[in-house]
Amino acid sequence: MNLLNLSYFKAADFEEIFQLADNFFIAESNSYKQDPILADKKLLNLFFEPSTRTKLSFEVAASNLGMTIFNLDEISSSLTKGESLEDTIEVASNIGIDACVIRHKDSVIHDLADRFPDMVFINAGESSVAHPSQALLDLFTIRQSFDDLSKLSYLVVGDLDHSRVLASFLEGLSIVGAEKISLCSPAELGKRYSDHPNFEEDLNSALVGKDVVMALRIQHERLDSALSISGEEYISKFQLNHRRLLDAIGGDQFILMHPGPVNYGIELHSDVRNQAYCKINNQVRNGVGIRMAILTKALLS
Repeated sequence: MNLLNLSYFKAADFEEIFQLADNFFIAESNSYKQDPILADKKLLNLFFEPSTRTKLSFEVAASNLGMTIFNLDEISSSLTKGESLEDTIEVASNIGIDACVIRHKDSVIHDLADRFPDMVFINAGESSVAHPSQALLDLFTIRQSFDDLSKLSYLVVGDLDHSRVLASFLEGLSIVGAEKISLCSPAELGKRYSDHPNFEEDLNSALVGKDVVMALRIQHERLDSALSISGEEYISKFQLNHRRLLDAIGGDQFILMHPGPVNYGIELHSDVRNQAYCKINNQVRNGVGIRMAILTKALLS
């Protein structure tokens, strides 16, 4: 089974993955156990863009499952000598690689999955199009705080247009039946979503009544050059801080999330970091459990 996007999933498929992750969880240590059920499998990580959380969590997940892990990037492979990506994958297939995790600036993974049907392909970030494993771990993290994901009120704030995380998160929310979804950003960072029925530029108004608030990373270079809004103006109008959250939502029965990396001082104030409602560290930890579940389902189904 490949994981290319979430379009072919149903809510029951999500729950199966979540239950697998639950089974790997060790409550006493708040971590995920080693269970070498994939000890005969080989994993290739192909990351052509920088990654900390996704790459490390796939490596830890694979290690916990007993897999043999190999890492390649553009510099360390023969791609620097003119070899095509297809040739690289063909080599991997011929030497017995079972699964390939790919992050790439272009949408290459779908063609590769079609060309090499005997290998498992997992999308670890595709241009600004999709990041399905991130959406799964985000939904799993929300599930740890709330019983029914379909009944919640959601807000995503930040750079909407350039976020593959948002694209997959919205797809996942649609699958679980969530309907109360709001988006908030400066107009210049929300052009793709300007016709969304609940798109707002007023953060204080958008926050009211929300159960789940997710911030997205703001790229410094966009604020400094491409946009008319300055960094100072963005912070004033769109930064999430403790007082703004409590004043707008009116309590602490909500959760705050961020897929990382976080620019504290830009999209989030540091005063939210250690609050009980902040689930960013939970997201990082859950990356291991969800990716263990993904690998297990992909390779044992």
